[in-house]
Amino acid sequence: MAMGGQHRSGRRPDATDQTILSALAKDARTGITEIAALANVSRATAYNRIKRLTDEGVIRGYSVVTDHAKMGLGVTALVLVSGSQPDWRANRAVLSSYPEVEYCWYVVGTVDIALLVRVSDTHQLRDLILTRLQSLPGVTSTQTLTVIDEVVHRPVVEPAPEG
Repeated sequence: MAMGGQHRSGRRPDATDQTILSALAKDARTGITEIAALANVSRATAYNRIKRLTDEGVIRGYSVVTDHAKMGLGVTALVLVSGSQPDWRANRAVLSSYPEVEYCWYVVGTVDIALLVRVSDTHQLRDLILTRLQSLPGVTSTQTLTVIDEVVHRPVVEPAPEG
């Protein structure tokens, strides 16, 4: 996949592709016949579109969406980490190994790393932050934002309509 998340051909998904992506985002188990009907194309065309979207890296995989609270992960937090630049490569591997980390982004701004973490309780969050994150090489500070309500969580974000 090319930088910036755009697929190699530079071609943006058209309306038919968006219909297919939307159907798969709602339920990745949707059958090819139903997808073809929704997109108003033949089964072969729907299949070929999905294959092309996958080959071009637009579709990167399929997954299960879980209810985190029902999985015993009742606390969600954004943890912002500041640190020294020479340690980012080593910390990248360590952060990837933490099972509590759902997302890890290296960012530009007043912090260096933004983490989305899910834990069972505040004791586990405290352990993650005070014991593990703050002891990483080069980490100078952390800031934690506890999520009190998840309002929007889209598995697929579609481009805004032009106009």
